[in-house]
Amino acid sequence: MQLTDLKMAFIMFLTKPVMFLLAVTFLCRGGGTIQVVEFQKDGKATLDSVGVYNGTLNRDRRMDSLTLCARFQIFFLHNRGTFFQLEDSPHKFDSQLRGELWLDRVRPVIAHRWQFQLLKTKLRTFNWYHLCFTYDHQKHLYNTFVDGEVVYELNYNVGRQIYGDRARIGQGGPLYQSFSGALSQVNVWDYVVAAETIADMAACRSDVQGNFISWQAGWILSNFTEYDVPLEHFCKQTKDAIYFGFPSLSKDEAFYICEALGSHLPLPTTVPEAFSWTNISKRIWPDWFVIGGCNGFFWSSINDLRDEGIWVTHFDNAPVTNIPWKDGEPNGLFYENCAFVETEGIADIDCLTNRKCAVCEFSDLQIFSFLGTCELQLRNIHLIAYQEDLGELHFKGYGEYLIHKVGEEWLWINVVHNKTMARLDPSAPFNMPMGRRVWQLETTVCDQSQGARTLLLTTCQSDSYTCDDATCIPLENRCDQKYDCLDRSDEVDCELVSMPKDYKMNLPPRLGNDKDAASLPVAFKISIESATIHTTQMTMQLSYEIQMFWLDNRLTFRNLKVNDSLNKVPYTRMMSMWWPTVGFVNTEGHQHTTVDLESTLNLLRERSPERRANNVPGEVDLFLGKDNSIRLTRKYSTIFVCDFNLMLYPFDIQHCDMHLRMLSGPKNYLMVDDAVSSANYYGSKLLLEYQLEQPQLVYDNSGEFSEIRVKITLQRRSGYAVLNIYTPSMILLIISYVSLFFRSEIFEVRIMTTLTSLLVLATLFTQVSASLPKTSYFKMVDVWLLFCIIIGFIIIIFHTIIDYSLKKHHSGDRVSPFPAPVKGLHIPITDRHVTQTSINAFLKYLGFGKSIEGLIVISRLNILAIFTFFNLIYWSYIFS
Repeated sequence: MQLTDLKMAFIMFLTKPVMFLLAVTFLCRGGGTIQVVEFQKDGKATLDSVGVYNGTLNRDRRMDSLTLCARFQIFFLHNRGTFFQLEDSPHKFDSQLRGELWLDRVRPVIAHRWQFQLLKTKLRTFNWYHLCFTYDHQKHLYNTFVDGEVVYELNYNVGRQIYGDRARIGQGGPLYQSFSGALSQVNVWDYVVAAETIADMAACRSDVQGNFISWQAGWILSNFTEYDVPLEHFCKQTKDAIYFGFPSLSKDEAFYICEALGSHLPLPTTVPEAFSWTNISKRIWPDWFVIGGCNGFFWSSINDLRDEGIWVTHFDNAPVTNIPWKDGEPNGLFYENCAFVETEGIADIDCLTNRKCAVCEFSDLQIFSFLGTCELQLRNIHLIAYQEDLGELHFKGYGEYLIHKVGEEWLWINVVHNKTMARLDPSAPFNMPMGRRVWQLETTVCDQSQGARTLLLTTCQSDSYTCDDATCIPLENRCDQKYDCLDRSDEVDCELVSMPKDYKMNLPPRLGNDKDAASLPVAFKISIESATIHTTQMTMQLSYEIQMFWLDNRLTFRNLKVNDSLNKVPYTRMMSMWWPTVGFVNTEGHQHTTVDLESTLNLLRERSPERRANNVPGEVDLFLGKDNSIRLTRKYSTIFVCDFNLMLYPFDIQHCDMHLRMLSGPKNYLMVDDAVSSANYYGSKLLLEYQLEQPQLVYDNSGEFSEIRVKITLQRRSGYAVLNIYTPSMILLIISYVSLFFRSEIFEVRIMTTLTSLLVLATLFTQVSASLPKTSYFKMVDVWLLFCIIIGFIIIIFHTIIDYSLKKHHSGDRVSPFPAPVKGLHIPITDRHVTQTSINAFLKYLGFGKSIEGLIVISRLNILAIFTFFNLIYWSYIFS
């Protein structure tokens, strides 16, 4: 191996240990077949780090469809990395074809058409990727391939041809668009390359050259480094495990450090596996046994601190049964509650007085997020942790930042500008930066001034929450009213609502920012649980729950849960927010909705989070108040005044309303949302007097305020009246009628029977009238009872006539039914004769001149006819 080669390998080692291993592998194997070009290895943006295409480009050669492919590795990311650019110099068209990179998206630029294309998985630094853009002008179809798989499709008509006379790699114009990384196999075709061909190129099975721009045609390079590798090198990214080692740690430090780095302390399941851990440490850190003083012993992830003899993992308290104990272990009883790994297995040890080494295993270099810095770009948030020497840690940023330890102090540094951004507070637990820590800012970062600032360095993914000790829990478990973090930090600072400084709780929200904004819709969900109807008082007492829903575009919500019950706003915060006030119109006194300790205010997650807060030291998703509703809930018991129409009692149908009126603002500010509002009755539908139907909503916006009526239909249960009024009265009526069938001679019995029935009917009428509201109109029950009384009266008249006719028949005399003339009253003979004749004719018409049997039959038929005729009219009117 030549000296220059060794020098290059050493430079690569200083930049990145993994690159050093790759370079050594290549140099030992000899020359390569594919050129790799590296730009800006130190991350400093410069315009002279560029490669210009050395092949022939003809402006007259136009492309309609195309394919752009490249293989790349990212070292650092500026605002964006432009790895390829085709421009037309005469027309100064600098974006005929471009390829641009971010961490979470890529962008092909075709004929000055700029189209973002999102990636399913974020890009990582120092990983080789194969990227292809295709555009089919006939189908107007974009396709993006990453490592041979389609990750994005887009339909868009470019409508222009692509051409140019100058192509370059590593630059996009301004400094912030330059590329920091390695490039290879940059090719352009003037047609859509088949997906199978792209998959072969990505899998290192072929190296197809572009017919418009070819990588093998060469590039005129400036400010670069290059080397050659075999084709299969790109597809042999090492998958070997990565190990970090830390000497002489206490139990708490060891438990913390691996968890904070996104791993666990080792837990062998067999004695040979325990032995292999010692061999791994000897191979990676040959001086460990001398410098670190580990002697092949390092902490394991189990303990029985909680229950003696029940060994659990410290990170989740899960019981462990298949422990490869060393012969004779465990033997420490309740004095030794921790465990360590040695060549012959696992042994128990005292937790407090011992210090052992720690080894953390990773399948890949861990990506950390540095939260709370208010940085918007992912390149300035993401860092990769790596270790060059035993016990050391470095966190290298995708952008300009680096976090590492200088002496005994942790520094956050901008390596491009060689500036210290902040220093870790020396009181940080274990003097480690992972987790939620206080930093002393030495320069302004975004809008944050100098001084103490809490920041978070974490490996947790976007769907997780980072505890203060840097361990991860599902984000849904944050502020769910139970402890999930071992340090119980997940139930701290659970504020859900963020208010602007100019928020006014007495002003209703407006949908829009202008004075002509639309009225705010307020939706109601009314759940009636029970109802009591007082007919005599004409009132309805309801126990019900009112839920009001509205939007407040002035507010921002944090970390809303899918389970709305967990999004409860605390009472103190609720009392500082605006809420609608609704008056109950048809009640006695001025009653309205209230907000107090019995009220609950919940936030509803109806949309996905708008963004992740960049100035908060934690995973905080922000939800806009204009997209996610607020729900105010409270239970009430209210007496509503009803206006009953009892004309058809007891066969009536009544309607009683809950009359609600918006009081917080006129209708041009607040409106009842008739599209969403609802009312339901959940109690028993069969009440003492009524059967309740499901309520209906009636909206009224004719007045100054928006109003809503909950119309409750009450179907009278007439069984009581039929049983206690109609049935007895009918029986009494029948008894009276049956008296017409008694023997004619027993007048006293017939008349007493009818009189008794008549008196009972009168009493029943009085009782029924007393149990009902006093009305100026007749009720149908009144008509019925009055009819029964009149029928009784008519029957008594018939009994009298029959008895009179019977006495006349027995005496054989002409007996006048009228009293003798009063003494002193002189009527002329002629007039008296005429009067007597008229009376006799009238009596004959009524049946006095007929036989007794005929008179009785006539009375029976007349009563039956009257009864039948009345009932036909009565019941027809009721059921109509």
